[in-house]
Amino acid sequence: MIKFLRRAVILLFVFVLGVAGSSFLLNSETTDDRSDMNDPVFPEVMVDFDGNYANRMYGYAQPMQSDFTRDSVTPIDTSKELSFVINAYDTKVKSLSYEIRTSDGSKVLENRKIKSLDKQDSYLTTTIKLSSDLLMNQEYSLQLSLETNKGTAYYYTRVVSRSNVNAAQYVKFVASFYEKCLDKASAEDLTAYLESDTSSTSTNYTDININSTFAQISWGNLNPQIYRKGIPVVKDINETTASLSVEYQIAALDEDGNQEIYDVTEFYRMRYTETRIMLLDFKRSASQVFEESSISISDKGLLLGVRDKNVEYMMNENAGVLAFVQEGDLWSYSPDDGKFSRIFSFRKETDGDFRDSRYQHNIKIIRVEDNGDVDFVLYGYMNRGVREGYCGVCVYHYSNDQNVVEEKVFIPSTESYEFLKEDLGTLSYVSTENALYLLFANKLYKINISDGTSEVLEEGIKIDDFAVSDTGAHAAWIIQEGESAGNIKEIDFETLETRSLAPSSGQSLVLNGFMNEDLVYGIVVDGDVIADDNGHETTGIHTVRIEGFDGTLKKRISSGWIVCN
Repeated sequence: MIKFLRRAVILLFVFVLGVAGSSFLLNSETTDDRSDMNDPVFPEVMVDFDGNYANRMYGYAQPMQSDFTRDSVTPIDTSKELSFVINAYDTKVKSLSYEIRTSDGSKVLENRKIKSLDKQDSYLTTTIKLSSDLLMNQEYSLQLSLETNKGTAYYYTRVVSRSNVNAAQYVKFVASFYEKCLDKASAEDLTAYLESDTSSTSTNYTDININSTFAQISWGNLNPQIYRKGIPVVKDINETTASLSVEYQIAALDEDGNQEIYDVTEFYRMRYTETRIMLLDFKRSASQVFEESSISISDKGLLLGVRDKNVEYMMNENAGVLAFVQEGDLWSYSPDDGKFSRIFSFRKETDGDFRDSRYQHNIKIIRVEDNGDVDFVLYGYMNRGVREGYCGVCVYHYSNDQNVVEEKVFIPSTESYEFLKEDLGTLSYVSTENALYLLFANKLYKINISDGTSEVLEEGIKIDDFAVSDTGAHAAWIIQEGESAGNIKEIDFETLETRSLAPSSGQSLVLNGFMNEDLVYGIVVDGDVIADDNGHETTGIHTVRIEGFDGTLKKRISSGWIVCN
C-alpha cells in the first residue's frame, strides 16, 4: 500500500510538472512574435572599385520593376568589367546570373550565368565582362540573381557607361571621411573641406551640414564608436562630380553608462581635381535607436532621444496607451503603469548585422484601442522572417493581452521602398466598418482588417492626379484610360458610393484637391493651353467649382483666367 501511494505521488508530481512545462512552452512560443522571426538568410552583394567596396545591395525575393528600383548607380569604364563581392554569411551560394536591360526593363540586352565563384577571405567574388554595346551616358538596369540553398535572391543597380569618373577615389574619400569624424585627432584633417559657420552653437546631431562647426562634425562630446560600418552608395556620377551616401551605426554611452545606438545617414557631393577631391555639399542625420534603458520621461512628455521632430504616434481615446514609431520600430507606452512594450522590430537583440537593422521600411499606425491593441501598416522592404526580401504592404494587429502580433494581410509590390513611401503618404484611411483604404502601385485597395481579405477597387491611378480630403473619408482621381478617360471619379470610403464628373464638349477637367470634405476642380476650355518655345505648357482654368459629395455647389469662381502650370 505504501509503495502504491508513493508511486501515485510520483506520477502526480510528474504530471503536474509536465502540464506546467507544456503551459510554459506554449506561452513562450505564442506571446512574442519576435521569437518566431527567422534570421535573415539572403546574402549581400557589393561592387568592388579597385579594392574599395560600394553599392551594397540587399536581396529581393521576387523580380522587381527596374525603373522603380533605383538605389544605386554603378559606372562602367571602357574595359566593360564589373567586379562583385558577395557576403554570403551562412547561406550557400550555388551560382550567379546577370541581366542587362534597358532602363525601363522592357528589353533584355545581355544575360549570362556564372557557376563558379572565387573565394577571398570570407567573401565570394567574381568579375563579369559585358559584351553588349552600351551607349555612353545611357542608363541601363543590371539585375543579379543568386541561386542559394535558401532560394533565389535578386539584386539591382543602375549601370552607366562613363570613362574617367574616378569612382574608386570618391568611394575611398567617403569611407575615410566618416571614420575620421569619429576621431578628434584625425578629424582635424577634414577642416579644409568644410565651410563652417562659427556663429552656430547648435549641438543637434540630427541636422549637420557642410556649414556646421568642427565640433559638430566630429560629434562634440558624444565620443561615439563605430557599431556597424557603412558601405558608400553611388547615387549619381559623371566626369566632373559625384553624389554618394553612406549609412552606418555608432554606439555611445549615456550619463549612466548605458550604451546608446544611433542610425546615421550621410550625403556627399564632390568634385574630383588633379590635386584633391573638393567637397561641394555634405549632410548628416542621426537618429537614436530606442531602447528601454534609454527611457527618459519629463514634465514635457516622453523623450525619444536624438531624432527629428516628426514623430508618427497615436493615442487611444482615454489617453491610456500611446503608440509611437522610432527608427522603423513600433512601441507602446502606458502612462498609468509606466510600461513600455516593443510591439514590432526587425532588429535582432544579439548577433545582428545590417540585414536586420537596415531601415528601408516604415510603420503607419492605424488605430489604438482602449485595451492597448494596435492596428498598424508595415510597408517597404522586409528585413527578415517569412517575408524576407519582399517589398510590399503588411497589415498587422497587435493583441496587448497576449503580446502577439498577427499578420492580417500582406500585399507584395515590385516597387522599392522609396516609391511605396510616397504612395502610402497619400492615403491610409480606416472606416467605421473596420476597412482600411490604401493607395500604392497605382491601385486603390480596400483591406478588411477583421478577416484579412483585400480587394482592388480601382487600377491605373496616377498619384499626381489623386487627391484626398482633410479627414481622408473622401478621395478623387482622374480616370486615365477607357471611355471615361478624363472624367473625375470621387468616392466616399464610409459608404463606398461614387460619383463621376464628365467634362462638357470642348472642355477638360483639372483636379485641384479638397477644401475640408468638398471637392475642388477646374474646367479648362480647349485652346486655353499655351506652350512656350521650350514646350512648357501653361493651362488657363476657366472656372473653379467647389462641390459637396452630393453634388451641391458650394462656390463657383469664373471671373478672369486662373493660371495652372
